[in-house]
Amino acid sequence: MDNANYDPPMLLDIARGDALTRDPFVLVDVGCGLGIDDAWRRFSTHLHAHAFDPQLEEIERLQREEQNPNVHYHAALVGLPDAPPRVPDDAYFDPFGRTSTWAALVRSRAAADGPAGLLETNDWPGRELAERKVGLSDFLHSHDVEHVDFVKIDTDGDDFDVILSFEEMIESSGVLGFMVEAPFGGSDSETVHTFHNVDRFMKRHGFLLCTLSVNHNSRAALPAPFKYPMLAQTTWGQVTWSDLVYLREGAHPGYVRFGELSPTKLLKLACLYELFQAPDCAAEILVTHREGLSPLVDVERLLDLLTPPLEGRVVTYREYLAAFEQDPTTFYPQPEPEPEPEPEPPPPTPVQRAKHVVARALGR
Repeated sequence: MDNANYDPPMLLDIARGDALTRDPFVLVDVGCGLGIDDAWRRFSTHLHAHAFDPQLEEIERLQREEQNPNVHYHAALVGLPDAPPRVPDDAYFDPFGRTSTWAALVRSRAAADGPAGLLETNDWPGRELAERKVGLSDFLHSHDVEHVDFVKIDTDGDDFDVILSFEEMIESSGVLGFMVEAPFGGSDSETVHTFHNVDRFMKRHGFLLCTLSVNHNSRAALPAPFKYPMLAQTTWGQVTWSDLVYLREGAHPGYVRFGELSPTKLLKLACLYELFQAPDCAAEILVTHREGLSPLVDVERLLDLLTPPLEGRVVTYREYLAAFEQDPTTFYPQPEPEPEPEPEPPPPTPVQRAKHVVARALGR
């Protein structure tokens, strides 16, 4: 995942303890091809997950290789089962059909034997897929999953329908955040899957944008290098789509109007903020809810784990804040050290001078 911290010291410390034993971290991963991202494995044995993908062979492989008995894979399309077929959006606002990525995908489908580099692509519709389509809330209810902490969605097109199919459970499940792949293009229609509709939906339910990635797709008229060894985003070109991470607010007192959060939910929310490189937001939750969290964890220790080095020194959370309060200018960017001047070459020795004189005399 972009913008993720794969070595989050506070989360790893919590995962080694028993604070989440009775309330484990529950992930829903829609579009789990190639497997659940390693970032979620940081929750260790406290990770429970339901992962979905329509690729039948891939789901069989993932379930066969999974070592965590609390991680389950389901071969299904996820969305709005009774929704009519989506009408294509105005092509003026959706230039993907003119990109080098699309051109490469079309060529790879047409080739009988594509080169090895085409093996890993986003061309999953060309593989054997599950036919059933499920609504996310309906499926989770039918499997007695009533509490969810995070929903990750990457369906290559129908992410907004997946969100809508989960809307009924948002408050009752206590979900803390979403990761959604969304394009920046799209018309002003209220139903098209695009950034502005996802953002409006998330705000309506109390979620704030935490971080995002910015991805480009070059036009076929002048293809750019691919960013990864797969037919997907390119290293330059028009900004086209993003992975958006939205998380609940946990410190402002107004957060309760979108549903109260238990101490373990608040602790998991702090972990999510650290995981997505916002340790400041994690610290704010710990400080605000210190009294309620203290029976679960050593809050001061967690704050120290979140605290970055100061001028190259490991400091405590309290020392870090004291330095800021005493002189905020110490948090200015540190100037680059001046390069050391090249040392002057030593003067030639008498022997070297004599050799030089002889060489000149001989015309060398």
